[in-house]
Amino acid sequence: MPDIQSIAALVGGLILLGVAGEFLVGGAVSLGRRIGVSPLVAGIFIVGFGTSAPEMLVAVDAAIKGYPELAQGNIVGSNIANVWLVLGLPAIFAPLMCGGFGEKRSLTAMLIATCVWIIIGATIPLHAGIGAAFILGLIGYAVYTFVSASRAKARGIDIGLEEDAPYSSLWQTLVFVAIGIVGLPLGAHFIVTGGVEVADALGIPDYVIGLTLIAVGTSLPELGAAVAAVRGGNSSVIIGNVLGSNIFNILGAGGLVALFSGAADPPVRMAESFQRYDHWAMGAAALTIALFILPKRPVTRLAGVLLLLVYALYIYGLTQGWNILALFAGGNG
Repeated sequence: MPDIQSIAALVGGLILLGVAGEFLVGGAVSLGRRIGVSPLVAGIFIVGFGTSAPEMLVAVDAAIKGYPELAQGNIVGSNIANVWLVLGLPAIFAPLMCGGFGEKRSLTAMLIATCVWIIIGATIPLHAGIGAAFILGLIGYAVYTFVSASRAKARGIDIGLEEDAPYSSLWQTLVFVAIGIVGLPLGAHFIVTGGVEVADALGIPDYVIGLTLIAVGTSLPELGAAVAAVRGGNSSVIIGNVLGSNIFNILGAGGLVALFSGAADPPVRMAESFQRYDHWAMGAAALTIALFILPKRPVTRLAGVLLLLVYALYIYGLTQGWNILALFAGGNG
């Protein structure tokens, strides 16, 4: 059985991560609105980056400490949770409108990043070249998005700018951002330390802990931001948050994991279990959000319930060792 200190570190890290993420997201959104950033762009880059910071920090911390499967599982599990959990739960409170300015472009980037990650996982080990390519791809995507939004605004296209900021003063905004920046790495450190010790004590593989408990824990900032956004009637922030977080998780956190793991001997390969089950779920989650954005279909309350049920089914399959690949090979999962 795990000792009390390990459990306390894991639980305390999850709580600290969620609280610090909330501070960082709130402060970042306020700052973004002050400089005239549209809800979608704020959701992708300010909220998306802010809420993906836990995944990046956990991934780097785990990779440095020699637990690459934990880092990879956190990325994959978070991307799954971001769609089925983070998109599903807020939709129960109010329908989410999809198809706003720039969403299809961001969806395309997310789908491409997801496909590249899955293909690499099935074919070659992670190395520093892949990490550098991911980071450069993220930078290129950011530049292209801001340039496109600037040009659209110059042509008089409505990109959904909002003027209201959630906090009354600049100093308060900066304090919240600072608290988030300090709290996130501490929470990430406690989660990795406690999570690995608990996994070892219970005999649970690292990738399972990364895909479930830590993935959900590091998705708490996304979930908190989504609930806050739906209360304010701002669907674009939620959609941008999900798309942006998934892009940052793969290209940002995945890129950093590849850079830090690239020097390992033998080279680090993704766990075979990802190809058997989790990458299939990751791809299905990416396609799920496309089913709403491409036809501009709202995420209704019923759809939200179904998304949560699908996520629960995914977790059940994970605990039961389901093997999707075996179905195509004519075996038993």
